Amino acid sequence: MSELKLADEFPALERDDWRALVDASLKAKSYETLRTRTADGIVIEPVYGAAENATPLPAAPARAAADAWTLVQRSDIPEIAAANTQMLDDLMNGASGISLVLPGSISAGASGVAVTDVRSVQRLFEGVELDLIDLRLDGGRHGRDLALVVLDEYKRRRLDLSRCSLTLGLDPLGAYAHGGKVTERSELSRRFGEMFTLATGMDHQGPVAQADARVYHGAGCSEAQELGFALATAVDYLRMLEAGGITPADVAPRMSMMLTTDADQFVTIAKLRAARLLWARLLDVSGLAPTPVTLHVETAARMMSKRDPHVNLLRATTASFAAGIGGADSVSVLPFTHALGLPDGFARRMARNVQSLLLEESRVGRVRDATAGSGHVEDLTHELARSAWSVFQIIEAHGGMMAALTDGKVQAMIADVRIARDKNIARRKMSLTGVSEFPNLNEAPNKTLDMYVPADWKIGDAAPAAGMETCKALQQHRLSEGFEALRDTSDAVLSDTGTRPTVFLAVLGKPADFTVRATWMSNLLASGGVDVVTGPPDELAASKLNISCICSSDAVYSGEAEEAARSLAQQGATYIMMAGKPGEMEASLTAAGVQRFVHAGQDMLELLNELSILATGEAS
Repeated sequence: MSELKLADEFPALERDDWRALVDASLKAKSYETLRTRTADGIVIEPVYGAAENATPLPAAPARAAADAWTLVQRSDIPEIAAANTQMLDDLMNGASGISLVLPGSISAGASGVAVTDVRSVQRLFEGVELDLIDLRLDGGRHGRDLALVVLDEYKRRRLDLSRCSLTLGLDPLGAYAHGGKVTERSELSRRFGEMFTLATGMDHQGPVAQADARVYHGAGCSEAQELGFALATAVDYLRMLEAGGITPADVAPRMSMMLTTDADQFVTIAKLRAARLLWARLLDVSGLAPTPVTLHVETAARMMSKRDPHVNLLRATTASFAAGIGGADSVSVLPFTHALGLPDGFARRMARNVQSLLLEESRVGRVRDATAGSGHVEDLTHELARSAWSVFQIIEAHGGMMAALTDGKVQAMIADVRIARDKNIARRKMSLTGVSEFPNLNEAPNKTLDMYVPADWKIGDAAPAAGMETCKALQQHRLSEGFEALRDTSDAVLSDTGTRPTVFLAVLGKPADFTVRATWMSNLLASGGVDVVTGPPDELAASKLNISCICSSDAVYSGEAEEAARSLAQQGATYIMMAGKPGEMEASLTAAGVQRFVHAGQDMLELLNELSILATGEAS
């Protein structure tokens, strides 16, 4: 059979040929309009060729299991027996690792397993073969106390810790950023050193210290900041432990990082790749032998929405895929109802299955560093690494991570990024599916578990330590909170009055004329919890509504908009809007009664807040 060479039938095209076609299609617009930027200002080009002189990434830690990464499930149910049941279900149905989340830790929210002592740990792990799973401790400010009781359980079972996969996850600086208080530095170094020595004496060889960047991501930081803060945290731990009598050469192989992964697929892939480059660079400039860092990843809490939460499954799938391609050593997926409360068994099963499908059916991660050589990913990886190293240097210039938290430098850096992002969300330049775009006002409620951490819960010594450092705690935020607050207000009005805040859409002309803008306006209003009634202007009085928006095409506006505005005002409309830019008609339309022109690029949260207040008063 002859070999077909289909490409030979087509002329060879160069980049310049593509650029000529693009310029022609853009007409009066600039090529620059096709470029986008990340939160760090890194330029994303519209097209890339193959990367030139791409260098292999530093090696990841060796794995005993065949899976590309460890599928980790969160254990955060407060009741010990229920947490044990869920843990066994997860391990029997695909999970190979468990993240034990205590109340008050960075990702716990209002939940967390209420472990108090050795006996509760024994009950929690009843039936669990600890030497056959990966266990990651997420204790937050209680990290040391949790590590002690868990290590005691391994000892009680006479397990060989050198053959067990246990990440102690001690992260006092992350707890400091989260809660605003931490033991003063000299005492912290002493305790850190003691804990490291104790674990080593028990033949534990896994990660002890963890540079956890989730608290910074949840507060709104950029990708480069997340990496830079993680690196600065790792360096501060090297210094603390050195002050506690442990050499950096002994600490570096026992360090892990915890990063987030979100629905921005290529940026996430590049971020995880950049993390390995940065770690290798840090060891090199520190004069330490090359050693891989354990890279734990959790899907980002800030991308999770309360509204239309099933969209979170799509976000989590994209984030998990990016984590696997990016080279994560372990991945934990937040259940899709995480933002609503304590997830039930179904939500946890879906979180587990997202990874199972990627690992077992799609075989994602079987090819190491699958994006190597991609011009886009390689360029983004190195740009992120450079930006993150600059962030790291800024923190070092302030005396290290602990000092930068204490004097507010970290908080100020994050605030600048968050303010800019919030503006993009408010303008719907950064769209949130199911929230700011394509909302569903009639969505059904989702189930969560009705379990809470006991009010008197405590673990370890509850007495306050003498000498505490304080800083401004980083508040955790989700991207959708602004729009969701308006939806909550709308639901409350519906519950009280039986009617949502409502706007009358006065449509002009034929459906072909008004459908585009009427649909756009309906979608916008629904994102703020505002319902619509649609009809021609002369039906306003029958609707008994006082807020109206004129919707049609520019061509129809030129002949009918002014008359429509006057008609609406005569029927009692107290607030009249028009969908679209007014152009040269602004003065005449304003004189006719139009008070606001609504178009893309405006602060929609500000508009929706205003309409919510007006329409809520009308509904009541």
